[in-house]
Amino acid sequence: MSLGGHLDELRSRLIKAAIVPLVVGCGLFAAGTYVRGFLVQPLMDALAEQGQPTNLQVLSPTETLMVDLQIAIWASIMLSMPWILYQLWKFVSPGLYAHERRYAQFLIPLSAILVAVGLTGLYLAMPYMLSLLISFGVEEPRTIAPPPSALVEGTPRIPVLETDPTSANVGEVWMLKKDSQLYIALDTARADGRLEVRTIPTRTTGNLTQQYRLEEFINFLLFFAAAIALAFQMPVVVLLLGWVGVLNTKMLRKYRRHALFVCAILAAVISPTVDMFTMVALMVPLYLLYELGIILLVVAPTQAVAEGGVIRNTLGTMIGRPKYKAKKTDGDEGDEEGG
Repeated sequence: MSLGGHLDELRSRLIKAAIVPLVVGCGLFAAGTYVRGFLVQPLMDALAEQGQPTNLQVLSPTETLMVDLQIAIWASIMLSMPWILYQLWKFVSPGLYAHERRYAQFLIPLSAILVAVGLTGLYLAMPYMLSLLISFGVEEPRTIAPPPSALVEGTPRIPVLETDPTSANVGEVWMLKKDSQLYIALDTARADGRLEVRTIPTRTTGNLTQQYRLEEFINFLLFFAAAIALAFQMPVVVLLLGWVGVLNTKMLRKYRRHALFVCAILAAVISPTVDMFTMVALMVPLYLLYELGIILLVVAPTQAVAEGGVIRNTLGTMIGRPKYKAKKTDGDEGDEEGG
C-alpha cells in the first residue's frame, strides 16, 4: 500500500474509532441523571449508614451539567476502549508477523479483563471504604430510654416506613428506615394533581455535619478509578519485562519480600485514608497481581504465545509437564501461520 493509501486507511480507522465513543457519550449524557445516581449511590449508602444527610452540594448553576459531561466523556472512552483498540489493531495488524499478532491478541484482552476486574472491585468496595472515612467525623449520638409502657393515646409520633406510602395527605410526614430522612407531602399545583415529596434532612446529634460536593466526589472517584486501572496492569508489565529478558521467574520469586514492601508503599499512596485496614485491603490485591504476573510468565512464555500454545502449556503446567519454559528469545518463533 502506498503512503497515500496508508493515510486514507488511518483516517478511515480514526473516524470509525470515534463514532462509537461519540454515540455512547451522547447516550450517557442523555441519561446523566441515572448514570450520576449510579456513581454516587455508594456514597449515599455510606452517609445513610452513618446517620448523615444523604445529599450532595452543588455550588454553581452549571456544576451538575459539567459533571454529567465529564462522566459521559470518561465513561464513553472506557466503555468504547475495546472498539478503539480493535480499530487500531485492524490498522497495524496487516504489517505484523504472525507471532507478533499473537502477542497483541494475548495482551489486549488480558489488559481489558484486568481493568474490568479492578473497577468492579473498586465499585463493590467503595461503600465500605466511604463508610470508614465518614465514620471518622461521626460523633456518638445522644440517646434516650424508651417509655416503660405503651404510648399514651394522642401522643404525636412520626411513622417509620420501609418505603414511601402509596398515598398521603398534604403536610403528612414520615421517615424511611433506609436513610433515616424525614419526608413531607406538599401540594405544588402539579398538572397531574399529585403531591410532591420533599426531604427534611436529619443527622445524628453532634457538632459535625458532613456535607460533600458533587464535583469533588466525582473527581475523587475518577482519580481513584484511574489509579486502580493502572495498578491492575502490573501482570501485563511483568509479562512484557519477562518476554524481553529483563525479568525472569527466578528473580521474581527471589524478591517477593521486596515486592510486598513496594506494594505496601503503593497502597499507602493510592489509599485515600491513613488507616491500616484500607491500606492492607489495597496491598493484598496488588501483591496478588504480582504473583499473577509470575504465573503468567510461567504459562505464557514468548515461545508459547508465538506458537499459539498458551492453553496447552497451561494444562501441561498444571500436571507438571509444561511444553514451553520461560526463557529469553529473539521473538521470531511462530512466524508461520500454521505454527
